[in-house]
Amino acid sequence: MMNKGGGASQTPLVVAPCWQDTQLAALLQPLIPLSYKENLGEADFLPSRNTAVIFITEADIISGGGFRRRVVKFRQSSIISAERRIVVLQNTPLTAQHFNNLQKFISIDLGLPVIPVQSLQETAQLLVRMVASETKIQSNPFRMRPRKMGNHDQQLLHSLTSVVPCLGMQRARALLARFGTLQALAEAPRSAMEEVVGRAAAASVHMFFNGRAE
Repeated sequence: MMNKGGGASQTPLVVAPCWQDTQLAALLQPLIPLSYKENLGEADFLPSRNTAVIFITEADIISGGGFRRRVVKFRQSSIISAERRIVVLQNTPLTAQHFNNLQKFISIDLGLPVIPVQSLQETAQLLVRMVASETKIQSNPFRMRPRKMGNHDQQLLHSLTSVVPCLGMQRARALLARFGTLQALAEAPRSAMEEVVGRAAAASVHMFFNGRAE
C-alpha cells in the first residue's frame, strides 16, 4: 500500500504496518511517500535497501515492556537483509534517567548505533533525511566507492544536522573528525566539543545526546 505524501517521484520510506494511522505516520505523510510492507523482521522502517531502523518510543521505555527483546531480535534477525541496522531512541525528560544505561546496552552490548530523538517530529525529519541521504549516495557515481570505516557514522551525523540546533554540515564533519564515531561523540564532555565547534553548538549537541546540560 502506498500513501503519496511527498510526490510520486520521491523515493518512498518503507514502513511496518503497525505504524499506519499513528501520529508519526501523520507527520511523515506530508514529507515523503510511505510504503507499508509486512515481515520487516522487527524493523520499523527501511530508509533504503541497505539500512533498517527500529524506533524505541518514550512509551516503550516507560512501560518497561519487551523493547529490549525487540532490539535483540532486530540485531539477530535473518529476515532483515540491510547491512546497517540503527536504533532510534526517544530521549525525553521522562526517559532521561534510563537513557545512558539503554545507550550502553544497545551500543556496547549489542554493537548497534543509537540516534537519540526528543520528539516524533524530530523522528520524522530524521527518517526523511536518511532516505534522501541514501538516495544521493546510490545515484551519484562519484560517491559509489567501497565504504571506509566511519562512513556510516558520517552519514548518521549528517542526518542529525536537521534536528540539532546550531549543528551544520561543517561542524558535523569537524566533530566526526575529532571524535571518530557517534558513540564517542555521545560520551564526550561538552568542554571537549566546545574546543571543536564552540559553546553554542556544543551545548546543543550535548543536550541532544544526554537530555540535560552538563
